[in-house]
Amino acid sequence: MNKFILLFFSLIILSFTTYAQKQFAYLVECVSVENSGSITIKIWNTKKGKRYSQIQARKDAIDAILYSGVPGKNGCIAQKPLLSAQKSIDAFRKVENDFFSKKGVWSKYTREANMANVVIQQTGNKKWKVYEVSISKDLLRKYLEEQKIIKSLNNGF
Repeated sequence: MNKFILLFFSLIILSFTTYAQKQFAYLVECVSVENSGSITIKIWNTKKGKRYSQIQARKDAIDAILYSGVPGKNGCIAQKPLLSAQKSIDAFRKVENDFFSKKGVWSKYTREANMANVVIQQTGNKKWKVYEVSISKDLLRKYLEEQKIIKSLNNGF
C-alpha cells in the first residue's frame, strides 16, 4: 500500500514537472493583432533551437494563446490567456490530448508557420529556428465556448 501511495505521488510530481518544463520551453513575441480576430506571433524554443519543428511551433503558439497569453510589444496590445480561471484550465486539460492529437482540431486555428526573417534579439543565436505563426484567436475562443470550457463574452448580459 505504501509503495502504491509513493508511486501515485511520484507520478503527480513528474506530471507537474513536465508541465512546468513545457510551459517555459518556448518564448513568444507579438507581431500583429488583426481586426479579423487573428494574432501573429514570433515563437522560438529555447531548448530545441534549430531542431524546433514547424508543427511544434504551431502547437506551442496555440498553447501560448490558451495558457500564458502574449505580452504587448511592437505596437501590439498585450493578449490575456483564453484560459485564465482554474476551472477552465482543468476543463481543457480533459480534452487537451485529443485537441492536440494527430487528428485533433488544433490545426484549424493556425495558418502555416513561416520562418521569421529577423533573428530575435533575445536569442543572440542565428542557428535557432524562429517561426511566425498566425492564430485565429476568435475561432479558438468560439471552440472553447462550444465545448463549454469557457463562458461566452456576452454571458450574463
